Amino acid sequence: MTSKNPNTISAIEHVLNPELSRKLTFFLYRHHFLILYIIIGVLSLITEIFCFRGLEKMGVPTLIANLLGLFAGIYFAYWMNIRFNFKIPYAKRNRALMYFVVISICSAFINFTFKRQLNQLGWSYEQARFVVSGCLFALAYMFHRRFSFVDYKKVGVAIYANGIEDIAKIYNKIGAFPDFIHVDIVDDTFGKPSDDPRAYRLEVIKAYWNKKPVHVHLMSRKPSRWIKDIAAFADTIYVHAEIDDNINDVISQIRSFNKRAGIALTMKTNPETIHPLASQIDSIMLLTIQNPGHSGQQFDMKALSWIDEINHWQERSRMDLCIDGGVNENNIGLLNVENVASGSSVLNNQNPHRQIMRLQTSSNYEKI
Repeated sequence: MTSKNPNTISAIEHVLNPELSRKLTFFLYRHHFLILYIIIGVLSLITEIFCFRGLEKMGVPTLIANLLGLFAGIYFAYWMNIRFNFKIPYAKRNRALMYFVVISICSAFINFTFKRQLNQLGWSYEQARFVVSGCLFALAYMFHRRFSFVDYKKVGVAIYANGIEDIAKIYNKIGAFPDFIHVDIVDDTFGKPSDDPRAYRLEVIKAYWNKKPVHVHLMSRKPSRWIKDIAAFADTIYVHAEIDDNINDVISQIRSFNKRAGIALTMKTNPETIHPLASQIDSIMLLTIQNPGHSGQQFDMKALSWIDEINHWQERSRMDLCIDGGVNENNIGLLNVENVASGSSVLNNQNPHRQIMRLQTSSNYEKI
């Protein structure tokens, strides 16, 4: 797809030969977290050293200047990463900050221990700090990805569990690029499905994407009849707020299989109606289209106010929020959530891999 407003990436494509520009674009997309983390890390070290030297010149004791410079660098790195790199939702930022500070302080302690040895060999503060930080970089990055930034925005591809979807063809299109696989099961109690749902198709899906979390969305007014069959292949199971079964019993049933329980809401149901259940569930999914169960519809902008409302719930810090319906490269940057599911935007795209990466980066590297 040709960019309408070329930025850095499209400028590269004009300068370099097509094959080299394709490889460079792919590299930037696939390693965007790492690249920005490195840049931010270098800037945070410069911030730390600048603060340290400035405070030292002002007569502040060396130890205090060191500590103040360190915390200035840590906060700078944290703020820049959540703002421009990992895009942590507001509701999860306190937890991200806690992990980031703990990991950074542990890394700094190791750093200063080795730095002292280099200082004794005649190295300057700046030289020792940069060299040791570089050596510890990979370890710190691994821990930050595992703990501090675990709630960054993830993209899943939506697949229907029916007899029509060609799972092998979809796998060949998207490979391992999605962060998770989102599976819709629509039965005749919810609406007229395009084809009979097949629970066994989940086994096929899990076999293809065996290292990816599988989120199952049960579009059924009687979800209890499906849970036993799908539990072996699902990591998260969403049921609707508007069901004929007892919602508390259904949540308990999902929990009995050690699966994450979620509630799905259509645009006809205000989130406040399920707020009393917030302490019992792990995730909420908003179906941000007018007619759930059919792909290719437009995103309902009213959902933005509902996202903001849910993000202010006290229970939000322990729950995930997922958006399903109408998500594309033009609106994903507006979504202050952890998870988004996209079907036609990816599967109908000429380059599904690149489209997934566009969504994963909120189109930061390209104007579509």
